[in-house]
Amino acid sequence: MSGRLQDIENRLHQINSARFQNLCDTYLVLREREFTSIERTGSQFGKEKTVKGTPDSFIRLSNNKLGYVEHTTQSSSLPEKMKEDIDKCLDGSITKVASKQIDRIIICFNGRLKTAQEVKIQEYAQSKNIKLELIGVDTLALEILSKYLLLAREFLDIKLETGQIQTLSGFIAEYNNKANNLSTPLDNVFLHRENELKQINDAINESDLVIISGAAGVGKTKIALKSIDQFLEQNTSYTPYVIVKKDVDIYEDLKIQLQQDNDYILFVDDANRQLINLQQLFGVFKEVRKGKIKLVLTVRNYALTDILKESFVFDNETIDIPKFSDEEIVQLLESESFGIQNSKYQKKIVELSDGNARLAIMGAKIALDKQYEFLAGDVTELYDTYFKNVTSDLDIFQNKVQMQVLGLISFFFTINREDKDVIETILENFEIDYYKFNEAVEELHKKELVEVQYNHIRISEQVMATYFFYLVFIKDGLLSFDKLLFNYFDGYKHRYTDTIIPANNSFGYDKVFSKINPALDKYLVRIQNDENKTLTFLDQFWFYKPEDVLSYFGQKINNLSEPENPKYLTEYETNDFVHSKEQTLDFLTRFFRHQTESFEPAVILAFEYIRKKPEHLPEFIRRIRETLLFDERDERYGFARQSKFIELMCSRIAKGKEHFCIAFFAVSETFLQHSFHIVHGGRKHTITFYDYPIPQTKEIELLRATIWKTLFTLFDNYRSKVIKSINNFRPGYRKRTPKLLEYDLSFLIPFILENFSPQSFIESHSANDLSISLTNEDRIDGEIFNELESAFNTKAYKNFRKLDWNRFRDKEEYEFEDWREYERVKSDDLKQNFTFQSINDFPAFFDCINNSQAIIDRNHSQIEKSLEVIFEENFLQDEDIGLQLLEEYLNKNYKIRCLYRTISVIVKSSKLNSKKLWSILENWSGENSIYWKLTFFERLPSDFVNNNYYDNLKSTLKSIDCNAYLYIQEYKKFNLVKTDAIKEILYIISQKIEEGINLRTSEYPYTDGFDQLKDDYALMSKLYFQQYTLGKTSFTFDYEKKGFKNLYVSYPEFLFDFFNVFYSKYDLGRRNDNLKIGFIWDTSDRFKEISAVIEFLVDAEPYFGLGGHSVSVLFNELDTIQSKNALNFLKSYITNNQENRKQIEVIFDIIRKQFNDKFEELLLFFLDLNSNVEFFKQIDWPGNPGVQMGEVNWGVLHAKRWERILAIVEKSKMVIEIIPIKAFIKKIIQSEHNHAEHERMQKFIRPSDF
Repeated sequence: MSGRLQDIENRLHQINSARFQNLCDTYLVLREREFTSIERTGSQFGKEKTVKGTPDSFIRLSNNKLGYVEHTTQSSSLPEKMKEDIDKCLDGSITKVASKQIDRIIICFNGRLKTAQEVKIQEYAQSKNIKLELIGVDTLALEILSKYLLLAREFLDIKLETGQIQTLSGFIAEYNNKANNLSTPLDNVFLHRENELKQINDAINESDLVIISGAAGVGKTKIALKSIDQFLEQNTSYTPYVIVKKDVDIYEDLKIQLQQDNDYILFVDDANRQLINLQQLFGVFKEVRKGKIKLVLTVRNYALTDILKESFVFDNETIDIPKFSDEEIVQLLESESFGIQNSKYQKKIVELSDGNARLAIMGAKIALDKQYEFLAGDVTELYDTYFKNVTSDLDIFQNKVQMQVLGLISFFFTINREDKDVIETILENFEIDYYKFNEAVEELHKKELVEVQYNHIRISEQVMATYFFYLVFIKDGLLSFDKLLFNYFDGYKHRYTDTIIPANNSFGYDKVFSKINPALDKYLVRIQNDENKTLTFLDQFWFYKPEDVLSYFGQKINNLSEPENPKYLTEYETNDFVHSKEQTLDFLTRFFRHQTESFEPAVILAFEYIRKKPEHLPEFIRRIRETLLFDERDERYGFARQSKFIELMCSRIAKGKEHFCIAFFAVSETFLQHSFHIVHGGRKHTITFYDYPIPQTKEIELLRATIWKTLFTLFDNYRSKVIKSINNFRPGYRKRTPKLLEYDLSFLIPFILENFSPQSFIESHSANDLSISLTNEDRIDGEIFNELESAFNTKAYKNFRKLDWNRFRDKEEYEFEDWREYERVKSDDLKQNFTFQSINDFPAFFDCINNSQAIIDRNHSQIEKSLEVIFEENFLQDEDIGLQLLEEYLNKNYKIRCLYRTISVIVKSSKLNSKKLWSILENWSGENSIYWKLTFFERLPSDFVNNNYYDNLKSTLKSIDCNAYLYIQEYKKFNLVKTDAIKEILYIISQKIEEGINLRTSEYPYTDGFDQLKDDYALMSKLYFQQYTLGKTSFTFDYEKKGFKNLYVSYPEFLFDFFNVFYSKYDLGRRNDNLKIGFIWDTSDRFKEISAVIEFLVDAEPYFGLGGHSVSVLFNELDTIQSKNALNFLKSYITNNQENRKQIEVIFDIIRKQFNDKFEELLLFFLDLNSNVEFFKQIDWPGNPGVQMGEVNWGVLHAKRWERILAIVEKSKMVIEIIPIKAFIKKIIQSEHNHAEHERMQKFIRPSDF
């Protein structure tokens, strides 16, 4: 010990002033407990140099006063130097601080004072009314030796211990130095992980042992240091240290560094690699001490179980850190450190890094250095540099066996060590010794290149798997790809997808293809007589064997018979061909995505296939639209794919090939869009979507010119289809490109002028509609439409415009501010143009309607409004002409809805006119006649009602053969001629519903009309059930349940009858939450009826614990009084059914979900009644946890839920009786923990499944 002390003293005498200042400041930080901050104004930032000034450092004390610190290595005239320092510190003109703000002065020096000198200096300080602390070489040496040996290593270069206990700053500096700029520096800006950081902060405050787990490269070390940093800000009594691996015993270090009376927070990085250190650290952790110790550990997630086993005796909190999300990697790339904003570079780095921040940073550096070369080329250099640096001290690339084993594990991803037969077969195939294999596994595990757990071996991460698979099987050929393919393709097809495709994407098609193609050829020869195997193989390797795919399907198409009277159609519904794909088209259209030598033959074969199989043309059109969308990548290659595709089509159209012609109409409409909505599947099941605007390039202009000209050549033979295509060319305002639009119109307008006929209303409308749709486009020259408007603004079109009601189109013409003004102006215009003097004026009017109906499929007109105005005005001007006009209109049977206002105006005008209108309607049997007749009776004034009308109403109701909605309140006027008219009408309606006619009614019978009808429960309940059934899907009937309540209040049995009708069979899709009948709990005198319903539902519906039992509907959305009554009922029900398993299980499911705050009270209430353990075992007390978001270990989740039950049970007053129940629960908890471990094993073995 004396030798050490002397060594420390000597080093202190020899130390330079800057280092001495750093040492003293660090010593004060470690020693002091009274100050809140220190400012080292006398030290240069980031350098071991001093700065002149007074004081050298200052501290802010807990009393908010200042303490000044002076340092000196001066040996001569030391007392005078100290007095001088005191004077300077107290001189406000130097420090700019009043002396009354200074509480004390601390002077650190590396010399000795004699007793007399020390007394005089203290007396001098007292005379200045300032506290003075002198810290000389003897104090420092003894303090360093006894308490702060860390200072001897950090500042005096004395190795008093092994260096496994480091300061935070020392650890960060060493970590960054080792990383060679590959890893994320530990002292850079902290990004992301806010939620995880909060979890860790909370855990450190609540627990003394915190374990942070996660995969490599997710930032465990970084977030641990950040959290410790934040903890120290609020807990200044703690001293932080980092425990690092040096492969020597750490016990002496712990004894030297950790003082019994001090508080420490210790960080153990990669704890799974320091198990011996950890065990010794846990020994200190368990000691009885005055000070506190908190431990923060980081561990690879595969080794978490090992750490948990070591620490099972301690309470701990475990936090899992997931990989960085793609969004977080992008934000890292966009940060000031890299400033990469280009989405192409971001996407490639995101894919390469796979959530690994270290690899992302290296990719960013290479991208910044090589720019486009990085984007266009392969990334062999990136992986080579990354893995060779990461494994620089492991000599992995020089060890052939270890490389071979890495390659095998990279392919299989997980290998079961216990399955010796499988392993020996694999090793025999690849000529690897079994014992050398296991030795290699152990070495690779030590180097953290593979993970070994649950007797399974797994590659550490997917990025590594891709790299080493490529090296071993493809680039260096350390293992035979032939053997891999011939022996393992059938059983491991999915692994070829997970290895070949990433290798292809990362290292380049040519590098992969040139090495594996000979093996693919040999394998294809071997299976050529097995069609299923051949298709499976081609499905996997089609992008490497395009000639074989085309040859196979070419032969298949060639063998098809010629079609008889083929009909080529292109339309399909939105969801058609989404979930199933026609095999031939699926294979051939894969080649449409890339401009390769296979593109043209694939297109020709696909068209030949649909020529012979015309029923598949709609799906082919869909595949074209999916695979040949215009995107940014196509722009880089001059839209070569789309241009070649159109060229191939046009050459066949010129030869009159019908299937090409028909397909061209659908294809041209897609290709002539100005913008494409692009949806790309992304990593981790994400979706990226955006709109891609078509640029006006020379290639695009040439392509569009070809499309337009080809479309025009088809006009003579396909006139209506060409017109339809032109009508569909309407680029939306936000999606259109003005210059490109002008280019399109330079072809389209001359063609219309030359070929469309003004005598054809359809063609005139098409020309005018094109002009109108672009009228407000101020980014193009509007004069180009003048000639078009002049040629096609025909009389027929003008009349159509007068009749047509289109508020959006007419806004500019009528110059209105709001829709009400439009209605007034438009109505006046209609009255002026369509008020007739005689029936001779009718034909022109009906011609207008005919024209309107001819273009109804693409005209957003509300012609009914126009007709209402016209018929009303004509009737008011001349009742006879008005009725004749209406009668002739009805006889034409237009597919136009009922004109309710017209009927209302006529029937209310007089009894005579009502009679005339009914006569017209009675003799008319048009498609919509039933709705006109029903509306007639609804609008008929009560003064006009008579027995004849009532009989006609009943006849009309009985004749209904279509869906209808009936306003029952409008029929109450018929009670004037028949007392029970409404009831009789309801009987007819009910009968029609029984016949299968969908008749929906208003709620009048159950609300305002209920008192007059409630005496007939049979009718009212039956009709209610019918209406409820018809309205179930939309929940529109009796939405507020006023009718339900009226029936229940008048007839208690209605509650049971309702559930007997609608809940007698279990319905998994039933939505109970929409039935809100809390009013049944308004009083406590209906418990008997409610109990009967519950008994019925419990018997009718099995309890699965999923989605809630139907009994829950009785307890939806209760108010305070209703909840109180329901709670009293629950206690009564539990008492009466304490030994009935089904009832107790269901009722506690309700309690958990709808009375959760009462669950503990009611469970204890039950235990007081029944503490039989065998009965207790039959109930699922925690219930189903439902859907969980994110990564969930179900075993852990269930264990925690049972722990809650145990905590409640332990509060029971039945102390002796519940002992068996407690034992049962504890067994379940242990079983769930075992299940949790099994889940961890499955996740380790098959991480892609989670």
